[in-house]
Amino acid sequence: MTGVPIRIAVVDDHQVFTDAIAERLRQEPDLDVVGTAQDAAGALALLEATEVDVVTVDLALGADDGLDLARDVLARWPEAQVVLVTGVDADERCLEALRSGVRGWVSKLGPASVLIDAIRGVAQGETHIPGRLLTMVLSSLTAWGDGGVRDETVIRKLSNRELDVLRCLVDGRSRKEIGVLLNVSPNTIRTHVQSILHKLEVHSALTAVAIARRAGVRGDSEV
Repeated sequence: MTGVPIRIAVVDDHQVFTDAIAERLRQEPDLDVVGTAQDAAGALALLEATEVDVVTVDLALGADDGLDLARDVLARWPEAQVVLVTGVDADERCLEALRSGVRGWVSKLGPASVLIDAIRGVAQGETHIPGRLLTMVLSSLTAWGDGGVRDETVIRKLSNRELDVLRCLVDGRSRKEIGVLLNVSPNTIRTHVQSILHKLEVHSALTAVAIARRAGVRGDSEV
């Protein structure tokens, strides 16, 4: 891969795990681990001193709560993306994390390649959660919110091209696939998705898809 490396901060209260993950990520030419921290205070100090694109955060962060730290990070550095890494059975918190603006949810029990894919994805504005949680998350998001009239009202804020992109997201297409279908660059798709999230006042594409479904927007394989 080419371009500027993705700057990453690794936050985990287990030093051995932190060092191992940081070393593994540094083996990827497009990833740059700019620092590590073992608690929330250390993580915030690191982000104050260093520009970071993606922060990986342990959900069970010793005396701290990783999701609370994630919310703090997203509030103070809205351009940063957060991937929560969990070694505990806390699937029910995945939905809470997504509603808070977290873009990635990765198990410590999986291979490092899953975390690497999640980091690359969230850096491009994508949302990465385990496939086994996808149905639960989408069902919950579809049932959550004001619904009805409000959904239809906010959908009307979108341009025709943004609606095209949203329909593709409802279809489950990746940003790369959408770019090919609409004959535009990945950066253009990323801009459209960011605009969609802003206009719908949500933090993730999954929530945008849920709003679209509630408002009656359907996927269209031939935009």
